[in-house]
Amino acid sequence: MKTELLPFPRGNITQLRAASQLAPPLYYSTLGFDADLIDYLSFIKDEYIRFLFPRPILDPRGRKPWDAVILFRMHVLYFTRPEFVSFRQMCTELAKPKHQDYRNFLGIKGTSIPSHAALSRFRAQLGIEETTINELSKPLLRQAEQLDGFLNLMIGALDSRPVFAAVGGFKKECTCKTPEKCTCPPRFSDNDAKVGRQRTKVNQNKFFIGYRKNTVICGSSQGPMPLGSVVVHAKTSDSNMLLPCLERLKELEIQLPNMVADMAYIDGQDKIDALKIHNTVVFTEVKKDMIRPEVCDEQGRVLCSEGHLAVYDGFDTETMMVQYIGDPSHCDSCLRWGTCDKRFEFSFLEKPQFFGPIAQGSQWARSCLNFRKQVELNFALEANLLDHVFHHKKLPIRGQKRVEIYLRLVDLSRLIMGMIHHAQEYLVPKGRSQELRRLAEEAIYDRKFVLLRTA
Repeated sequence: MKTELLPFPRGNITQLRAASQLAPPLYYSTLGFDADLIDYLSFIKDEYIRFLFPRPILDPRGRKPWDAVILFRMHVLYFTRPEFVSFRQMCTELAKPKHQDYRNFLGIKGTSIPSHAALSRFRAQLGIEETTINELSKPLLRQAEQLDGFLNLMIGALDSRPVFAAVGGFKKECTCKTPEKCTCPPRFSDNDAKVGRQRTKVNQNKFFIGYRKNTVICGSSQGPMPLGSVVVHAKTSDSNMLLPCLERLKELEIQLPNMVADMAYIDGQDKIDALKIHNTVVFTEVKKDMIRPEVCDEQGRVLCSEGHLAVYDGFDTETMMVQYIGDPSHCDSCLRWGTCDKRFEFSFLEKPQFFGPIAQGSQWARSCLNFRKQVELNFALEANLLDHVFHHKKLPIRGQKRVEIYLRLVDLSRLIMGMIHHAQEYLVPKGRSQELRRLAEEAIYDRKFVLLRTA
């Protein structure tokens, strides 16, 4: 299914502001005076999901089928509401009378709620074809891109974090004829989980069982926002994940002109392919103990023949050559004045770690390295968000494909909440929050008054 067939709202800021005007108090009461639920229905357009799933998600046992939009919104509630700790518990809670606001948000009449099995079938439908989850993500990403002042797509950052699988101990099925020298791999209850290594921290084992989530993030008005993720088993090295992550962004129709990553993604050929194939400049710092060209100092900065710092003068994308010129403050008093052409060229194809579109040691390079810290903040925010649904920091599901769909829905939920909070900050009328609080207090007082009269 092609993306252009999916309808998408193309409203400008004036239309968005018109959609955010104050509504009658009765409408707010149906959503429990919850600002996030109200603004979701005002700013987030998810009706396109019905074009991905023209028919409701069927139950093979003959039970009631459910609309895909309802199931998607239930996932947003599951990931963003701390009172829900599991899919089963959420379905039980939503059927209670006190959660009529959630049922109104979902668009459900009555107290019949989709079961956890229906949510599982929805995620399974997303994983049948590789393009389905991409088609689900692209309209939301375009809406975030069109929201004025929300995303900054000039630079992104890439890193990975361990995700613990829902396993206990391991089992070993030995097929060797020499058990004393057995080399059979251990088998876990999650067949796709592997043993990997993680950064050594206090009171933490350096080995873990599970997966690695490689995530590309960008800056936004609400902090770092995930754009795309690739989930692999724990043994996969980060050095092999740069091009797959850029390919994921291409599938999502996102173009990042610049990207910063840590030393795990320093492979030179991957940087060349990223620039040639994806038109993305990948910047990584250099270590002091690296074998560097003679013209570079310990920080990777280019020096002239007299040992003075050269000035970056541009990059030619056709010839893949980077140009430097002499610093006029040193050239005027240099002993080689008159014999030096004050211009130096180096090939990006020969030393992509040192000679690239972003000069090592420059102000732009320092800004990139400073932005890379946003990846750690992104993972911390994600861990805090999932703390109520992860059991002992372990995934509640198993299987690499299912885990990837699950974690990509987490990214979409964070993106949606970021758009909502951006709209609340810049588009919602001032004083709306105080008005909702006042209306909620009045509703509570009226309810208490009625109970006292009937007592």
